Amino acid sequence: IPSVDWEIDVASKSEPCWSTNLAIRPPGSGAERPSHSFLSYSRTMDAPRFFMNTAKRLAATLPSPASEGPQSVHEIARHLRDELSTRQSLVDLLVLTAVFVLVLELVSNIVYYVPRFFSAKTIPVRGKHLDEFSFKDKAFVTFNKCLTGLFVYAYFGYLWSVRKMPGDDEHESGDELLSLQHNHTHVHDHDHTFGNHDHCCGGGKGIWALDELSLANTVFPVPMLFVVYDFFYTLLHWALHVKAVYAFVHKHHHHQKAPSRANIDAVNVHPLEFALGEFNHLLALHLVGRGMPLICYHGMDVSWLGALLFISLGGILAGLNHTRHDAVARVGKYTIFDSKHHDVHHRIPQSNYGQYTVLWDRIFGTFRDYNPNDRVNPAAQLDPRTGKMRVPEKIE
Repeated sequence: IPSVDWEIDVASKSEPCWSTNLAIRPPGSGAERPSHSFLSYSRTMDAPRFFMNTAKRLAATLPSPASEGPQSVHEIARHLRDELSTRQSLVDLLVLTAVFVLVLELVSNIVYYVPRFFSAKTIPVRGKHLDEFSFKDKAFVTFNKCLTGLFVYAYFGYLWSVRKMPGDDEHESGDELLSLQHNHTHVHDHDHTFGNHDHCCGGGKGIWALDELSLANTVFPVPMLFVVYDFFYTLLHWALHVKAVYAFVHKHHHHQKAPSRANIDAVNVHPLEFALGEFNHLLALHLVGRGMPLICYHGMDVSWLGALLFISLGGILAGLNHTRHDAVARVGKYTIFDSKHHDVHHRIPQSNYGQYTVLWDRIFGTFRDYNPNDRVNPAAQLDPRTGKMRVPEKIE
């Protein structure tokens, strides 16, 4: 029986990538083993450079900012299909997915454990806690975690595809000057297809250069991203509670009436719901960055760091919403986040549909405040050692 040696080598190109080479040696042939074994390569591999090159290759698969008008959605989809069909691209996506699954695990553990060191208050359990996950629960959690890699690729890929290019400012200024010279009252012909309203209502760019980071493109967009995200999420969440569709999608998430496992409970949803919720971040990024002509909002530049802050804070807040930690954030007398509001939603589903804020619930009339005087069943409280109910058989 021939022996098989697995080898990790460097590709013929200047950029290193993963490749598998099979060396089949007949027994007793005396053939030398490959000089680069897995262990020897893993010890000498430059990890930061490896991940940087992975990111560069993935960035190269994305459409470039169109200089002759916007690409249609069909053209973009065809471009991505062609670029991502190569083995190298699939491996790169797999690496990206693995990295962000680990990041999600790290965030979940931080959200779950760190507040305990600060003696955070605990929200009493009032609904039945889902102590044991079924196979379906585990399958949904695993699949949704793996979907984060595709989401991150699309999210930052979109910001890269609308990035600010050298000379953009000069080009726009030249267009405006030329327009004024020809006709002071001239109105540009334009359309609002995929991100194309630079000349009529501004339209921000994705900022990637470190020397161009500023409060205006990094900090200021974040609150608006949350507000825009939650507008659409509140509507989506309400729609998922419509009786005709509730049983098919969202009911699975409400098997847990007292969430406690942070991001694990947060992502324990139907994959369709998870995908809609995640890619809603991309919709918010598009609308905040490129503008919303219907409300005369002209858009703003959004940096990669601002986009990262948005989804990072979003992951932390979504995790806190699914713990027993009483986490509250206020600006003056205004409460902008309170994890108890989402706990109310898990007990009383026809309320508090917002993910990060209850701003839109207050506007739409679906807000229900937390009542500390609601009845608490002592038997329903969780054992801090096991994270499960102390006497589950007494809970209906």
